[in-house]
Amino acid sequence: MKRRRSLLKWIIIGIFLFLVFISAFMLRTKYWNHDGKLAVVVDRGQDVVISLYDPKAGRETDVVIPGNTQVLAAYGLGTWKLGSLWKLGSDEKIGGSLITRTISMNFGLPLFIWWDGLSLGDKLRIKLFNLFNRSNKDTISLKETSYLKKTVFLDGENGYLVNKDVPEGVSSLFSDQEEFGNLLKAKITDSTGSYNLANKVGRIIETMGIKVASISKSSGFDADCKVLGKNKELIRKVALILGCGEAETKGSTSFDLEIYLGNQY
Repeated sequence: MKRRRSLLKWIIIGIFLFLVFISAFMLRTKYWNHDGKLAVVVDRGQDVVISLYDPKAGRETDVVIPGNTQVLAAYGLGTWKLGSLWKLGSDEKIGGSLITRTISMNFGLPLFIWWDGLSLGDKLRIKLFNLFNRSNKDTISLKETSYLKKTVFLDGENGYLVNKDVPEGVSSLFSDQEEFGNLLKAKITDSTGSYNLANKVGRIIETMGIKVASISKSSGFDADCKVLGKNKELIRKVALILGCGEAETKGSTSFDLEIYLGNQY
């Protein structure tokens, strides 16, 4: 009888430890440390939605962009309506990175995550966040601002064009100053030879709350892009946003962030 009780006890302990292990594994996040903000691009049928989760404010904000907004697609794929980039990304075997990179470059917003590239742990954290902050949710529709302009395309369909910079009330939501500090400076070195690309990258960086103190032209950097900086988490995030293949910490620099755009970017 004692042996049976002892065996039963160890079985129960084993099951408990197994469940703890499984729970810890399932809750392991890939992108969201639950301290900083998380911005996720979501396909909502006719519209494209950026869901922004702010743990310090305990609030979710959905920024809604009409799917029939005309944009210049990333990766040199030409002009498309935003909502069609989900399928195009699938066809081109680049997935949701096409729409996140396109929104970043056209709207100046720091994005790199879409709902499908999230881990199970990230998704569970979001569900829990929504459960405990259900009443704290805002929705901002960009078609109701002066940022987008109604138009009629050559095919006769109605749609929108980007008219001006994203409203301050929207771009400020994406600031990472609370996580990384508010006195950060960045330097951008451009070897792409492309007109205005460095300025577009600079706009994304400044939306994050980092002052771009220097933009210079160069040549000879034979790569896509490289990010250097003092804060490991910051350079990792910037590298993911810009799609850079290289990211490394660098302590001895007068800038908090250095971005090198190569001729393959």
